[in-house]
Amino acid sequence: MNHGSHSVEWLAAPLIIGLAFAAPLSGQQLEIGGVVSGSTSDMNVADFPFRASSAGVLTVAVRSTDETDLILLVTDADGQPLPEGRSDQDMGGDTGAEQFAVTIPRAGEYRVRVERYGDNTATFRLGASWVAFPDLEVPPDPDGSPSSASPIRIGQAVIRESLNGKMGDYWDWYVYSANQSGTLTVATRAEEGDLVIEAFEEGDYGEPMERSDQDLQEKGGNEALTLIVSRGQRVYFKVSAFDEGAEIAYRLQVGFMPE
Repeated sequence: MNHGSHSVEWLAAPLIIGLAFAAPLSGQQLEIGGVVSGSTSDMNVADFPFRASSAGVLTVAVRSTDETDLILLVTDADGQPLPEGRSDQDMGGDTGAEQFAVTIPRAGEYRVRVERYGDNTATFRLGASWVAFPDLEVPPDPDGSPSSASPIRIGQAVIRESLNGKMGDYWDWYVYSANQSGTLTVATRAEEGDLVIEAFEEGDYGEPMERSDQDLQEKGGNEALTLIVSRGQRVYFKVSAFDEGAEIAYRLQVGFMPE
């Protein structure tokens, strides 16, 4: 990614124990304890990778240098925002001012992304600090990311699953690989709790292409998404709780009408 020319200003006594830098995923490495200048656009989103060697707390701040409205995200290696990993607060009424602290749940690769509203190329300054805190570690969720999504197929039995944010199970990912064109429906039912279903294009897990929070039959756990799919297409589905961290047992079923 092109972040333009950049300079670094070292912050006083940065805490960097427990963090090792990774080879870039798609951009320049995140500067811990420093401030860099960069730019972002639709075609060239600013994306700063880093590798944490333990759980901890990452604090990031961004300021626009051209009055553009910015969004700040901390994501996993797939580009999925972490829990509470999105800032669009417009701090102090300034649409280009975002900052927050995000819990990094375990060692691994992560990214900091700077996006913007509008169609212009935005310029900004970004700073970050890091505190290693291994006690914050939560176990990995087997189906908690697109790269570990559970396959779903037509005709399979009803899937019975659950969410439990206290245990690090904030959401479940599923992937459907279409072997024919037609209309696909994915539906959930839950006796208690409020669910959301989102559908994503392969490789783009930041913003969903479709979202269901309809509360069918006035039940918060009853959701359904219907998509037209083409043969060979892979669609990813994310089931999450409307109240992040809630504990919800649910059922999921897949239906299909051939073209």
